Amino acid sequence: MKMKNLYRLFALVVAVCFVFTASAQVDRTKAPAAGPAPKVQLGDYDSFTLKNGMKVLVVENHKLPQVGFAISLLNDPIAEGDKAGYLSIMGQLLDRGTTNRTSNEIAEEIDFIGAELGASSSGINAGGLSRYKEKILELMADVLLNPTFPQEEFDKIVKQTLSGLEANKTDPKSMAGNMRSRVLYPADHPYGDVLTEETVKSITVADCKKHYETYFKPNKALMAIVGDITTKEAKKLVKKYFGEWEAAEVPSHKYELPAKMEGKRVVLANKDAAPQSLVRIYNSFELKKGNPDEIPAKVMNSMLGRGFSGLLMKNLREDKAYTYGAGSRIYADRLVGGFYTSSEVKAEVTDSALMEMVVELDRIRDTKLTQDHLNMTKATMAGDFARSLEDPGTIAQFAMSIERYNLPADYYATYLEKLDKVTLEDVQAMAQKYIDPNNAVYLVVGDKKYKTQLAKLDSDGVVEEFDYKGDVVKEDPNAIPEGLTCESVIDSYVAAIGGKEKWEAVKEISIKGQMKMGPMSIDVETAQKNNEKFCMKMTMNGQVMQAMYFNGTTGRVEAQGQQMPANETQLKAFKKQAIVCPELTMAEQGYEMKIVGAEKVDGEKAYKLEVKDDEGNTRYDFFNANTGLKVKTVAQQQGMSMIMLYKDYKEVDGIKYPFQTITKMGPQEMPLTITELQVNKGIDDAIFN
Repeated sequence: MKMKNLYRLFALVVAVCFVFTASAQVDRTKAPAAGPAPKVQLGDYDSFTLKNGMKVLVVENHKLPQVGFAISLLNDPIAEGDKAGYLSIMGQLLDRGTTNRTSNEIAEEIDFIGAELGASSSGINAGGLSRYKEKILELMADVLLNPTFPQEEFDKIVKQTLSGLEANKTDPKSMAGNMRSRVLYPADHPYGDVLTEETVKSITVADCKKHYETYFKPNKALMAIVGDITTKEAKKLVKKYFGEWEAAEVPSHKYELPAKMEGKRVVLANKDAAPQSLVRIYNSFELKKGNPDEIPAKVMNSMLGRGFSGLLMKNLREDKAYTYGAGSRIYADRLVGGFYTSSEVKAEVTDSALMEMVVELDRIRDTKLTQDHLNMTKATMAGDFARSLEDPGTIAQFAMSIERYNLPADYYATYLEKLDKVTLEDVQAMAQKYIDPNNAVYLVVGDKKYKTQLAKLDSDGVVEEFDYKGDVVKEDPNAIPEGLTCESVIDSYVAAIGGKEKWEAVKEISIKGQMKMGPMSIDVETAQKNNEKFCMKMTMNGQVMQAMYFNGTTGRVEAQGQQMPANETQLKAFKKQAIVCPELTMAEQGYEMKIVGAEKVDGEKAYKLEVKDDEGNTRYDFFNANTGLKVKTVAQQQGMSMIMLYKDYKEVDGIKYPFQTITKMGPQEMPLTITELQVNKGIDDAIFN
């Protein structure tokens, strides 16, 4: 018993001595120094090359009974020019029919085995359960080697593409992408291509066939196989299905690096009544994959514009409250590398947001950031890299990149070592080398009423305006005829829809119509009486979705089974909606108007009026220069830009009314077709209560 106590005492003394010794030797106010970055063990992959030149990479992973196949074509980028879009259409056509299967048969066979298959102009990929690996490869080979490019499938794709372009006309990111292509790159450069209705309509099936026959060759193909398959099995199957694919010479294409931007260039794509502006600052330069600058440049970019720790987010969101998010990106590319900042900000701070972006660009160029910020950034990037290795497909992607870009064999294995060596001096050097706000493109998609403020960004006060396609908007000196006034435009409109006397005689008007919202069909009824009373009801399958009632004094709103009295704001809006023809009394209602230009609407010239109500809300009305009819309105609703197109004017009892109205809010398009319109037929006051 005494001996046991002695041992306990000895252990306690040792422990106490250890604590005091450690306390004397270790400064616990500082974090321990990080150890050397480990060299990553990426895992092995096998490779072999067929006689026709196709190289195959195999990454075995037998943890799950799945396998994936991908073939990439290592061709040079191609400038599509006035047929921009044909490469995308050609890629989509590949799996729409072969000499052995129709489009439906391909889809049914893929679906039957629970697999996936996709094709593009740059290759094809497929995957599924490993028990079906041969069937998947057989289908993949059939699609890749035996496409028939059916005309009917081509027509479907063209129609879908044109429909997508229509939706993109008001999408800020699409508009910015088109403008970027036009401004940063020459017209004969692959990155200078812009997809438009004109280029799509010029494409033929023959264009697609010609590209396929010229560029789809095995000697330019790299295949990756990942999953539950052995190299021996892979070699046997690949030879069986792709061994007869014939090699041939493929044209090469070279492009000059675009000239460096000299000075600031401010460019704007107008989006009427936009509550937000998309703002970006661009630099372009040469930075290829594998360049020693690539990793330190990405560290620099992460410190500037990645997440909540980035300088841009801290400034524009946390400090200034201009936006919900702001960031930046730097990228390596075999033709042209690039850097840009990006944010969607409140419209009224468009110019200020760009100026604050410049503040942060100057900060990272002119000063060293903190070591803590650098350490946190590198730790985050290292963690992202480590997590990516959990996916066996990452190994295949790394292997393909090494082959595609001729990278050193240990490029990814030494990634963490290279990341660990990045210093604050490196970060500043990368910023000074690749970021230059004094020689950059300042790009904005937003309401051009802020054009004057944006002009202050340019030393010469120049702001270039582009349309949604990225084409320069040219000022037409004859756009607004001399002597044309807002009043004369409105008078022409009133005359076109029946005349002042006819509309003053309209005391009551009731409308029934049907609105489409995607697959849903909604019945709409409205009524107006004596310019004092108004009601509107929307129902679907007999159920009231929304209703508004105004009897000239009080109002009520109904939605989703709930009813509530109208508030002051709603009552004010109802009073305006009760007016049968508001264009007859614009001044009396407190509207201010001015002509701000002329634009094309549906291919025809229209005068554009800026209309501001007594609360400062602004909308834009467009009137056809030839017919006088109102053809479009752009306004804000619930913080979103809303477009209304007025079509199919018909005469009823001496007045003209648009029997189709198309409302666009974001990607949503809601056409309303009138089925019944009655004028002065007697409306019971009870429906307004």
